[in-house]
Amino acid sequence: MSDLENVPQSGRHPQDPAGTQPRYDPDALLPSEPVADDVVDADVVDEREAERGDLLPARRGTGGAAETVAPARHSTYAPRFHFLTGALVAVGLAALAGLVAFLAIPRGGNDGGVQHWSAWTPSTGGEAGVNQIAQHIGPQYRLPDGRQIVNVGVTGLEIQGVPLAVAVRQDPAQGGSIKVFDDDGIIYHLCGLGPSCAIDSGQPSTQRGLLLRREALELALYSFRYLGSIHQVVVFMPPVKGKTPTQALFFREGDVASELDRPLTASLSPRVPSVGTVTGSPDTPLVVKITSPKTFDFSLTGDQTSQRGFIVLDPPTNPTAGSTSSGSSSSSSSSGSSGSSGSPGSSSSGSSGSSTTSSGSSTTSTDPLGSGG
Repeated sequence: MSDLENVPQSGRHPQDPAGTQPRYDPDALLPSEPVADDVVDADVVDEREAERGDLLPARRGTGGAAETVAPARHSTYAPRFHFLTGALVAVGLAALAGLVAFLAIPRGGNDGGVQHWSAWTPSTGGEAGVNQIAQHIGPQYRLPDGRQIVNVGVTGLEIQGVPLAVAVRQDPAQGGSIKVFDDDGIIYHLCGLGPSCAIDSGQPSTQRGLLLRREALELALYSFRYLGSIHQVVVFMPPVKGKTPTQALFFREGDVASELDRPLTASLSPRVPSVGTVTGSPDTPLVVKITSPKTFDFSLTGDQTSQRGFIVLDPPTNPTAGSTSSGSSSSSSSSGSSGSSGSPGSSSSGSSGSSTTSSGSSTTSTDPLGSGG
């Protein structure tokens, strides 16, 4: 039986074919007796409570206090994850500290960022450090009879108090341009004990010249590595007997950047070769590769407008000068110093082949070498 059948006749409305009036009185549908209040306040208990565990809210007892809920169980794998997390954090911090230390170490210190770049290091910098380098390297290079091949003298980039810049003149086939370098640098003078710094014993040879070029390269590497203020190195080579010095090697720090960023033994053999064994030394290909394009004929000229002088470097007319006969190279370089009171441009006209002022230029070229003898 439907609940609507219990509605008394007084609660029913007459039929309304148009459907505009409700069929029953709304008040007649309400229960006849009020609902007890304790039904509203009753606790609802889900039959699946045991399966859900702690997901349901805490039930309140008769006193209104919440029942104590047991803490959640920890996974047995939690310590492993904690250990791995800590290890990863430690590795990350160590890598960051190493990167900061690498970037913070400047070049020009004792090791310049590479530990044990060389077995020997100068104890100081500046002029004293340069002299220590010269005194350390010079005695290692000897003639077949056991005597030191040359004395290594050192001066700054100046002559008689006049500052010098380096002017490199390209070969005409390469454009013939002049580039001037006036960075801080030093001059090494490889001076034999003969006249005009010539080597007074032994016979000039290609092997002896190669050994001297190796010595020049080693001097430059030590200077760039341990003397932070030095950015270019000029090495005057000794002439053959009866000639004046005409040849020089010119290094800039960027020319040997890769050799400075790795230990010295990775570039030059720990044992210095002799004149007889230098061609078979494992470092000879690298020495030839670096020093060949850095070998020049040099001359000196002055610039009265700027009160400074220039070491003018031209492509060598005889790359083996200083080790074998170099008569043609000597006369060409001597003529290149004509017009010593002019600029590098005025010196270029003399180097094209004129030899009318060769006698005067020879005196100019030997002046700096005399201080290194």
